[in-house]
Amino acid sequence: MQFWKKPATVPSLRGAGFFGLTALILITGCHRDISGSYLATDQNSVAWLQLVRTPDNHLTGQLAASIVKPDGTIEHSNVSVSGAVDGENVTLSGSGFLGLQSFILAGTLKGDTLTLTGAQPIPVTLKRATLTVYQQQIATLNTRSQAILKEGAAAEAAEAQQRATEAQERVQAETQQIAERIAAQAEQRTFELQEKFVSDIVSITGRMARFDSEADSNLDKFPNVEKSYEGITAKMQEYVERERQLTGNPNASAMRGQLSVAVSQGPLRTEEIHNPAVSLKSALDGNIKSLADQATYFEQQCRAGPNSSKFTPAEIQNIIAACQRLDSAVIPFRQKVNQLSAGLSHLEDIYRRERDSQQRLIQESQGLE
Repeated sequence: MQFWKKPATVPSLRGAGFFGLTALILITGCHRDISGSYLATDQNSVAWLQLVRTPDNHLTGQLAASIVKPDGTIEHSNVSVSGAVDGENVTLSGSGFLGLQSFILAGTLKGDTLTLTGAQPIPVTLKRATLTVYQQQIATLNTRSQAILKEGAAAEAAEAQQRATEAQERVQAETQQIAERIAAQAEQRTFELQEKFVSDIVSITGRMARFDSEADSNLDKFPNVEKSYEGITAKMQEYVERERQLTGNPNASAMRGQLSVAVSQGPLRTEEIHNPAVSLKSALDGNIKSLADQATYFEQQCRAGPNSSKFTPAEIQNIIAACQRLDSAVIPFRQKVNQLSAGLSHLEDIYRRERDSQQRLIQESQGLE
């Protein structure tokens, strides 16, 4: 099974690819027992289709898909689908799914297998599945995403550490060269060293200032993210209460089904909102830690102080000014790192709390079916 890729210009369905399933996944089967949930998966994708059949043989439903991209982040998409059923024959239509504008699909439902054909003749098969199986597949997908993200972060951290080590080695080599040539080239070499030292500090302080600004921006977003987690849980609670009110009403089965589908979408939205926080944590543990290590190295160099016998008074003043600039930047930088780390930790606690509440609401909703 291949993977779905977004169309560059004209929306299309890609072969037997699972996300040739884009459109084809936007598909359901219709049959006397077609109401329910259907699952299609591959290594990097999970699609979850939920259908409700109305008494007049029409279909309504919801399709959610999660795709692991090459960089390890997960793209989420979900759309509504509608259609009709006639015996084993099923037709469905939808729009706005992973770049597709609109489509009409047809197929058959036999037993637990829904076979569909869309713009291309190769059929796609979906299997009836439980929410537990779907959640297991999502958990597996998240594990794969985290593994890719960690690999990327580890590679970036290793590269950054290598660059820092190489930079340190270059400084040490240049210092040794200056010592060896001090008799003939003392004035020029010491001037070059002073220029590079000051330039490196200017670069590091600039990066720290940019981080401070970005950290403030992210910290400002955290309260709204927290409210979003809680808002999703509150909405799910509202849907479950409406389901409970409709329990026992034989004329409200379709509405209960739609409410059940709506409840199941809550955790998907929560994960979508939480993904940027996961990426931010990876960056904090990777690139930002490397920047902090470099700042510590130059702090140590500044404490050692310039050798007054090798520099002119003007050069010594330039070094002192650069070190003062570093001292002024390091304190707020480290404060922002600590604030961002604490904020992410708090956000993770809220996320886990709300996710647990949402799982309980899903279980309660299932018990009302």
